[in-house]
Amino acid sequence: MISKSLSLARLRLPVQQRVVQLHTARPLLFKASSPRALFGDEVPNPATVPQPPANRLKGSYHWMNERAVSLISLPLLATAFIYGSHPINDMLMGIVLPVQVYMSFDQVLIDYFHARRWPVVSRVLKYALVTLAGLAMFGAWRINTTDVGLTNYCSRLWNAGKNKNKEEK
Repeated sequence: MISKSLSLARLRLPVQQRVVQLHTARPLLFKASSPRALFGDEVPNPATVPQPPANRLKGSYHWMNERAVSLISLPLLATAFIYGSHPINDMLMGIVLPVQVYMSFDQVLIDYFHARRWPVVSRVLKYALVTLAGLAMFGAWRINTTDVGLTNYCSRLWNAGKNKNKEEK
């Protein structure tokens, strides 16, 4: 009620008395008339900024492929949890899971280490990611062919502490 009465009283005043000047420090942004006045020649002209070439694999197809790989990995993991180890399922998991991790980390590298801003770092990290994904696939292949399989291997790692406690008792 008090604020309404004050605002109504303000409206009845003449125009010269209604205008209240606030004495605050204005930021530089509001005083400048153009970006050049703010930043000098550092602001690039949008017409001169090189645009990356259009690439369907980097656009919607890439997003669709990421979703497809995620959907493929769900039944593989469910099969591994329900039925246990099976050679075909283990081989498919040894391919699909590293590909999914590769695609996810590739998006992180694109977002945070873009090639136009970080050309050398981006290239080094990209090669490291490809190398690590290849090593992960090779390791999964070795576990599947010469050892017990990926599902049993993960099960043994999961239960390693439990088995150790049973042996001590």
